[in-house]
Amino acid sequence: MLIVRYEGQASIPGVPIRGAVTTIGRVAGNDIVVSDPRISSRHGRILQNGDLHFYEDLGSRNGSIVESDGERKVVHSGQKAAIKSGDRLMLGDRVSPVILELHSDSKPVFDDEDGTILASRSVIAPVSLPHVLDDSQSVRELFTLLHELSGAVETDVVFERISDVLVKRFKHAESVSVMMKDVSNEWVCEYKHTIDASTMSSAPSKTLLERALSTHEIVSYVPGPELDSESVAGLAGAVLVPLLAHNQPIGVLHVQSRSQAFHADALAWFSIVGTHIAASLAAARRFRALAQSEAELKAKNNLLKSQVSMPRPIVGKSQTLLTALTQLERVGRTDTTVLILGETGTGKELAARYVHAHSKRAHEVFNPINCGALPEELLNSELFGHRKGAFTGADRDRKGLFESAHGGTVFLDEIGEITPAVQVRLLRVLQEREVQPVGTHTPVKVDVRIVAATNRDLTEEVKAGRFREDLYYRLAVFSVKLPPLRERAGDIGLLAERFREASCARHDMWIGGFTEEASRQLAKYQWPGNVRQLEHEIERAVIMSSEGELIGIDELSDAVVGDRIIPETGETLPRGELRDVMNILEKRVIERCLEEHGGNRTRAAESLGISRQALQVKLAKWRDDATR
Repeated sequence: MLIVRYEGQASIPGVPIRGAVTTIGRVAGNDIVVSDPRISSRHGRILQNGDLHFYEDLGSRNGSIVESDGERKVVHSGQKAAIKSGDRLMLGDRVSPVILELHSDSKPVFDDEDGTILASRSVIAPVSLPHVLDDSQSVRELFTLLHELSGAVETDVVFERISDVLVKRFKHAESVSVMMKDVSNEWVCEYKHTIDASTMSSAPSKTLLERALSTHEIVSYVPGPELDSESVAGLAGAVLVPLLAHNQPIGVLHVQSRSQAFHADALAWFSIVGTHIAASLAAARRFRALAQSEAELKAKNNLLKSQVSMPRPIVGKSQTLLTALTQLERVGRTDTTVLILGETGTGKELAARYVHAHSKRAHEVFNPINCGALPEELLNSELFGHRKGAFTGADRDRKGLFESAHGGTVFLDEIGEITPAVQVRLLRVLQEREVQPVGTHTPVKVDVRIVAATNRDLTEEVKAGRFREDLYYRLAVFSVKLPPLRERAGDIGLLAERFREASCARHDMWIGGFTEEASRQLAKYQWPGNVRQLEHEIERAVIMSSEGELIGIDELSDAVVGDRIIPETGETLPRGELRDVMNILEKRVIERCLEEHGGNRTRAAESLGISRQALQVKLAKWRDDATR
């Protein structure tokens, strides 16, 4: 049964909660009458449903707060909040409220097996100092302890000073321990001090420990016969002192003696010391938490600073990805040239930005360029710059990427596509750290870090004579291979969720997630276009989905679902003359290949085994046929 009483009036019988509804208010007629102007006439009520209890605010003028386990929750009018023994109702003025405490009326049962309680007193009961500090030595000891505890910021220091003073004050004390809660919320011994190595200490019975914690009382006792262990044998007495912070126990001081018990006159001294010990422990814990928070904030701040040039974070927790990221982070701290290898769509530019973000050049320029997207003449001008009049249209001097990125990083994507002439000029940049703009013979010194990337096997390109061997070894000082998406176990679901959120934001839609069937299909698909293909697939699925619904298998493309294109029955195969059927199937295959490669015609042509020009001709023909 739950008991309600005013805060700090444990000696006064409380009001038991007996019925389904117990009302609280200022006027007569309420089950609990609180004659205080801060309380409304019908302020709130406690509802009982079996073993469960709830508090409901009835539209009070000044409001209600439920404090449970140290956390406060405002209960608005008509709302219900679950309550239990140990909680507090803070009613009326939020600055200085009327506080009602909730307790269980079940009294701890102590039999002879638990032990004999010799004396007990409330931790917060008033203390008569002249009675406690009966001599100058006690005053000096207490002053010294409080002075030293006031500056202690380490729990070990607090524990050590507690032990020293207690052993001096109580000559018969043989062991001092402090119990605190562990990660599983169990009370365990955090610190223990004995007068010599042969002295053994025992834990208090759970019943006595629960009494001290629930009643906030200092308990002096003699262990009962049930604690029949070697460590308890001959134990004359012990005392439990709850250490309270904000009226909540944060620890328990446990002192044991084999020569005599701790009588009632000692408990007042324990009350004074225990209060200051609790304050010192709370301060030490806060200091440790603040120090930890400061370290975490510094780490996060450094991480945010290092990611300032990242357009988006690299998402994933697979071991293959984490291995690659570790390599990228380590080489990022140096100025070494990096070669990033990986299939199309694996995120090579994002990896290059990751290297830049973890380098000492992170706050300088990051200049990316796709070497395969530009013809040789234009690529030369973009990389190395040109002088006025170097070619038709060069009406002014222009710095190249290397000059404009001075102090920063240049990312050369698709490095395997550059011509032999550009390879020669790039080799000079790597060897001499200087560029020669088009239209001049005067070199310009540059300070840049070079990161290159390719989806080609450059060793095979070197063997075939299409790529300079000396340039390859200059670029591949530190090579990192990015895993394809099919080898990143568990990352597909994480990426799909991120891309769903991004697509919903981009298109001002809300799609709740994925069905299990769609998630399984996404995880099963091999993703030849890797992360880029997945991103485009999820954007398409979001557009195809209805607002507020889940993305299902029907919203996924035929390329991902696969068996919708040509089912086993063959019913979707086109009919007609063989030439017409082949044309239709050819168009389907090419369209699917383009979709898998994110619309990149060069990669699609390579995958199909035809030239880019041949692919362009086919696409132009179909476009012309569609407009007729």
